[in-house]
Amino acid sequence: MKIEQWDIDRVKPYDKNPRRNDKAVEAVAKSIREFGFRQPIVVDSGGVIVVGHTRYKAALKLGLKTVPVHVAADLSPQQARAYRLADNRTAETAEWDVDLLPIELGELRGDGVDLKLLGFTDKELAEYLKEFDTDLEDREGDAGDRGPGWASGGPDCSIKPSAGPWVRRSLSSSLPL
Repeated sequence: MKIEQWDIDRVKPYDKNPRRNDKAVEAVAKSIREFGFRQPIVVDSGGVIVVGHTRYKAALKLGLKTVPVHVAADLSPQQARAYRLADNRTAETAEWDVDLLPIELGELRGDGVDLKLLGFTDKELAEYLKEFDTDLEDREGDAGDRGPGWASGGPDCSIKPSAGPWVRRSLSSSLPL
């Protein structure tokens, strides 16, 4: 895949973009500021955005003069329109693994990463980190009959060491998204 640097004025938003993304612009701008522009804006041969409208708006907000662009010249106009919808819709169908997400967030927090850069609300972070913090506290609890390295996490979960970090294993995890 070829990626080029374009002047931002050369990139044109698709005027019939059905995705409302203004609420996401600030979070994407923070991500670009912190991590750099890691995903190019995809445009058609006329410079019209196929995917990346939110990244484009974030780049404008940040005052960027140039942006990384991939020209999908091999897509027909119909394919570009279909890809525009598919790219947004398929992202909505993914789900979080609520057993692993608290671990990742907790470890990142422990490494000093600003979790507000990740796009989660304060309420979501509090809920996920509560699970992580509870697991850390529980690992020091009663090891029961499971032998060394195990600690009870209540009737629905247990914690075990896995190559260093403690991993929560839950039978009925129900964190809200």
